[in-house]
Amino acid sequence: MTKFTKSMTATLAALTLGTAILASAGGAEARPRYRGPHWGVGAGIVGALAVGGLLAASAGRSYAEPVYEEDAPVRRCELVERINRFGEVVGHRRVCSLY
Repeated sequence: MTKFTKSMTATLAALTLGTAILASAGGAEARPRYRGPHWGVGAGIVGALAVGGLLAASAGRSYAEPVYEEDAPVRRCELVERINRFGEVVGHRRVCSLY
């Protein structure tokens, strides 16, 4: 993990926490002023998400190698004309086959 990625992760966590604190301090809402213990739960959740993000980002390689199946069949489809008994084209239909 590069220094840039670490600093961007820390900046994002700080902005998230700052936004959560500022959003809970607003007083222009039409609701009772009693806040109770509920704002602490929200702050705990935001903090846990920030710490979890930092731990996940510092865990090393987070990219998995692609897995290719070589024996998987290939499906190819094409449109075939539908012809009635008089030789007129009535429509098309899709015919698929596996290779």
